[in-house]
Amino acid sequence: MNVYPKVPRYDHPVVPSDFFDSESLALIEKVDGSSFRFTLYDERHTACYPEQVIDAADGDNSLVFGTRNTIRGSHRDALDAIDGALRRAVRCLGEGIDSAALRRLHDEFDGPVVVYAENLVYSTIDYGYTESKLPALVGFDILPYAEIDTMVPSGNPYEETHEGFLDLEEAWAVFDRIRVAEAPTDVSFVPATVLEQPAGGFDPASYTFPTSSLSDTVRVEGVVARSSDRSRRVKLVREAFRERNREQFGQRPEDAESGAEYVVATYCTPGRIRKQVRQMVVEEEYEFGLHLNDDLYPRVVEDIWAENWRELMDLDVSFTPADIYPLVAKRCITELRTMRTNAELNDADPTALWRHLG
Repeated sequence: MNVYPKVPRYDHPVVPSDFFDSESLALIEKVDGSSFRFTLYDERHTACYPEQVIDAADGDNSLVFGTRNTIRGSHRDALDAIDGALRRAVRCLGEGIDSAALRRLHDEFDGPVVVYAENLVYSTIDYGYTESKLPALVGFDILPYAEIDTMVPSGNPYEETHEGFLDLEEAWAVFDRIRVAEAPTDVSFVPATVLEQPAGGFDPASYTFPTSSLSDTVRVEGVVARSSDRSRRVKLVREAFRERNREQFGQRPEDAESGAEYVVATYCTPGRIRKQVRQMVVEEEYEFGLHLNDDLYPRVVEDIWAENWRELMDLDVSFTPADIYPLVAKRCITELRTMRTNAELNDADPTALWRHLG
């Protein structure tokens, strides 16, 4: 399954100067979740598939799925063998996707297709995950295998275009054909919302971001402008989302305003926090919950020092060790809240979330 091309910001140098003059321009809601893709394994077209897809398939008509960079398995795999952050999405493949309809498409496109979607898990924007039922997958693009030149992008990823992808009308018609309309909402597949289709002359710098289609209490993360004429997708992300994203996942080291912020941005990663949570809950039998942070954040600081002390001693920035603790505590409580929400959403153990995703 082809890795989805990188989508540049609207002001990136690779974006053609006349992109927003395209008559085929459409603005699609950019959903805040996690990258997901799937394809139907059809033995009639075995020669089309890469080895990873064939290995992951569990017989004819398996829906093989993956995250952005890695093939993960098929919808026939046991749920407890699947990463916890993917379980609702995988249930959607079994209950929300019409595999027979998808198989019929293979005859129309001279082979299989890759469906790209957003796995709706809590990342930065809370659409009301614990208060309302939300769809599991939001589809936004489709690529027929017949249009794939290479399974792995090469060179500058931002120079890769969306040549060969279905245009808006055709892709959304396919989404409607393959989705099971009667599926329960929480395991359903829906197409991304088309916000508007300006007839050229669009000015991204003055765009006003609307309310999300997923919740009437939050604004969209951003929008993706797509053009069939230009074979490109371009994103506009609102500044408030970028600021909230930095708060949720930590700022980048280059944005740090103090030595302590730089250390935390560099070394206090989500993976390091989750590693300590798993050790505490699985190996030491702590009860999972936000209260865990009382013991968690000092252990994360200790782990940073134990593993990276040589680098910390040689840093070109100065910092006061005591200043690291409150920053790490803030990052840890944010990560615990995210784990709690997504565990509930996916009916999974919090320690089973994001074990090896990429």
